[in-house]
Amino acid sequence: MKSEQTDKQQRFCALLEPNHDRLARFARAMTKTREDAQDLVADTIEQAYKHFDKLQTEEAFLSWLFTIARRIQNRRRWRMSIFDRFEARDDTEISDAHTTLSPENYVDTQILYEALEHLPHKQREAFVLFEISGFSLQEIQEQQGDSLSAVKMRLVRARETLRTMLEAKGITGTSDEPTKAKIHHLTNPQDSPPSGATQARISSLRRS
Repeated sequence: MKSEQTDKQQRFCALLEPNHDRLARFARAMTKTREDAQDLVADTIEQAYKHFDKLQTEEAFLSWLFTIARRIQNRRRWRMSIFDRFEARDDTEISDAHTTLSPENYVDTQILYEALEHLPHKQREAFVLFEISGFSLQEIQEQQGDSLSAVKMRLVRARETLRTMLEAKGITGTSDEPTKAKIHHLTNPQDSPPSGATQARISSLRRS
């Protein structure tokens, strides 16, 4: 029994670690604060490990992981709408994944995340899954349960809205990097290691 548990932990960690950064970016872009993002990542990992035996194939791990994250976040959004407990974002907070950005891009990225909050939920989710987490259009269609054309339209509208918002803030691209490319650049910094809390969670799985 212990050897089976150890094997489960090792297989889970091996699948999680190369996908952690994509999950962390998704969580940061879909929540209001860094703490909320870290909680979403931690809760997703906990639920994924708890139900790991239900995963049919390892190839489906990434999609399965994000399905769990989306469900947790949607439940939180529903609860928060019931109790009306939204809080303003602290402008000093930003994802650890962006601490290597230049000062200019650091500010630009914060403005981008604030702009994301103004998108309709499914537009925001489609944009984050495609531009930040690297899912294909077909994978997003499966995640959202809508037609491929609906996903494409959400991406088009999200990009147009974000481009307008960013340009209104004075954030524009150059001839070498148009605004669309700049948005992608801001949302895809160099990969960062898991946060301390998440790394501790992974380590605890290995030790237990």
